[in-house]
Amino acid sequence: MVWRNGSAVFSYAGGIAHRGHAVAVTERSRFAVASITKMPVAIAALRLVERGLVAMNQPLFDVLPEAQRTKAMTREHTLHHLLSHTSGLANYHDDADPTPASFVAALDKVGSMHLRRPADMLPLFSDLDARRPPGETYEYADANFILAGLVLEAVTGHPWDEVVAGEVFGPAGMSDTGVQSIDADPERLAVGYLTDDGPPERWRTNYFSVTANGMPDGGMITTAPDLARLIDALLDGRLLSPTLLDAMTSPQGPVSSDLEQYGYGCELVVENGKVTIIGHGGGDPGVSAMLSHHRAAATTIVVLCNQDRGSWAATKRIAEQFGLHEPRE
Repeated sequence: MVWRNGSAVFSYAGGIAHRGHAVAVTERSRFAVASITKMPVAIAALRLVERGLVAMNQPLFDVLPEAQRTKAMTREHTLHHLLSHTSGLANYHDDADPTPASFVAALDKVGSMHLRRPADMLPLFSDLDARRPPGETYEYADANFILAGLVLEAVTGHPWDEVVAGEVFGPAGMSDTGVQSIDADPERLAVGYLTDDGPPERWRTNYFSVTANGMPDGGMITTAPDLARLIDALLDGRLLSPTLLDAMTSPQGPVSSDLEQYGYGCELVVENGKVTIIGHGGGDPGVSAMLSHHRAAATTIVVLCNQDRGSWAATKRIAEQFGLHEPRE
């Protein structure tokens, strides 16, 4: 989908949403979007900051219950470090592995069917040593947003997904978006398929390769229009104050000349010191998704796939066809 001025200017749906029942993907199909979930989680956290329920530089020790502090956490660690991936804390899977193998192996330590709340994920990384001191460098780690979800729960007394729904999905008009257990048979879900098992007729679903319930680091179920509405609501100032919006969409790591940088729950393309694209990608077993907003053209591209790959190739092609500058390889 290509979205401009509050509506779609191009939309295409194809493929199969459920192979067993021969259900086709339509424009109303809902997809799991993996790490794109980090954007609304960060927005929810920043809204709580704005209301004074938590501070960006408040020690996590003062926020999280003792049982939810990891072994490597110190009084230097803050919400800022979690949302910007600068905590230096270890991840729960091997980020150097380009395949889903390490991710699935990590879940198998507990059993994916038992992973339904953020606290259920703690045994996967709570005893690991830190990789480096907080603030030293940007290093993407899903575990940061598991902890961010626990912060939302600690300061509100409500489940993280209810907080995000109230703080973000509702105000942004994302009526087709939510966090649901995969075994609850979510309505209109495009089931995820693992594509490395041979020909399509042998592809397996991802039911046993992702957490039973979506997590703060990835797992909401949504549609292309709802993700475009998220960007609109964010940039229109309906979710954050100008100061926090600028912080979210500006590099938050140490000074860098890298093309791709990170704000708060937001992937950035930075060219000549200027942020030209904001958004987030998402990848899980059976999931490939891309959300990109081109600021100069005020245009959002959303590509959602219920298989392991495809979103980035489609995003590049769509940008090219619409004359949008896309410098990422």
